[in-house]
Amino acid sequence: MTDIDFEAMLQRYRGIHPLGSAGDRSIAATLKTSIVDTTDHNVRPNRLSVEEIDDYLAYSGWNLWDLLARRSTEGESGLIPQQEYETVAFVQQWLKFPHLYDRITEAAGGAEGLVELARSHASQPADKLNNTRAWVNICTLMGRGLLTSLGLQQPHDRLHELNTAIQFQRRIQHGVYGPGRGFISGRNYKPRVLDQKWIDRFFDERQPVADDEHRQFCRKFNASTEVFGFLLMFDTRSATNTSGPYELPNGDVMLVRDHFLLEPLYPWMDDAAGGLPYCVTQAMIFDGSAPEFNINDIGTTFTAEHADYWNALTHFSVYRKDRWDSSELIPLDLEQQRDISRRSQQGVGKLYRRIASMSRRDRIMAGVLVYTREMMAPFARPVGLWNSFVDQEQFDELDPLTAQAYFPLTNGQAQDLLPPAFVMGEAFIPIEHSATW
Repeated sequence: MTDIDFEAMLQRYRGIHPLGSAGDRSIAATLKTSIVDTTDHNVRPNRLSVEEIDDYLAYSGWNLWDLLARRSTEGESGLIPQQEYETVAFVQQWLKFPHLYDRITEAAGGAEGLVELARSHASQPADKLNNTRAWVNICTLMGRGLLTSLGLQQPHDRLHELNTAIQFQRRIQHGVYGPGRGFISGRNYKPRVLDQKWIDRFFDERQPVADDEHRQFCRKFNASTEVFGFLLMFDTRSATNTSGPYELPNGDVMLVRDHFLLEPLYPWMDDAAGGLPYCVTQAMIFDGSAPEFNINDIGTTFTAEHADYWNALTHFSVYRKDRWDSSELIPLDLEQQRDISRRSQQGVGKLYRRIASMSRRDRIMAGVLVYTREMMAPFARPVGLWNSFVDQEQFDELDPLTAQAYFPLTNGQAQDLLPPAFVMGEAFIPIEHSATW
């Protein structure tokens, strides 16, 4: 691989476009169409033009770069071969998901039904069809780029599937955010997606932070449940999502954060999650001393210069949801919060020992299971298709092309493919001219 100055590439995308809202405006100005913005009208057609598809891919490349450059911590666990399973999962998604997207759209009642499905779920806390899931089809698009980089397909192959994947994502984005930019990077990093009734409830039921010791516990609770979910999902952020900041009548702001802890989709959960709920939701209120909150497209909170915001915490309320399909959010008192924090810490140890006992291939395939199921089940479950996807569509079986890509992606090539794919946008290869579309 040609030597690349990745530090320089983290300053400006392809040496041109900056981070943040300025970068959003810069990359959008290069597009020939308005495809990255959604309207009630433009999410209905089933067929996009080549220019629209290429514009969407171009913006997606910048968006991924912006997300990773702000984090700059896309590390790899010594326990879990993350880059390897991610690349395999991306390819698998590209080869399997578009057909399933069509089935979900049909089951939801067409384009408008899919938009409403996304709106109704993302507007509620403790639901995995959230603002993060409005973004995850980017991984499917990356799978296309990786397969092309391996020489296993051409950029103009599977145009129907590419069209389907993009329009599915745009409909989800429209349902989650409403008209306008489909990415939170184009909405000033403020995903205020919950219905106002939830913000009103959380404000009415707010629990004050009594003192510094209590504040430290709130921070510990957040950390212990986040770390457990992170390991449960094999070093991914699929188990956490934050929305907001929501402005309150008294001038304070609220963040609402979900940590998903009990997911029956994964066999290694076993007793590690014993006694934990499906999800805990934290309603956190901060006073005027808090730094400006920004939240990226995968629901991660960041502040300017990584400023610590916990000292500005004034209220911290926690709720539990026991099943993915439950509509009940149950408040937890302080002792119940302590119990969940303790069980989460214990669960990390149990998970670590179980994962450490797996072979390298088993760890890779477990990661693939997470990265495919987490990005499909939240859409398929609500329309009653998940079980048929697993049983009839053989959801977890590797596509023959994924199997062909497995070895080069897990023998070291992933380390060469991912940096340019992530940082330089090489995963989002344009179609350009094609006589077949």
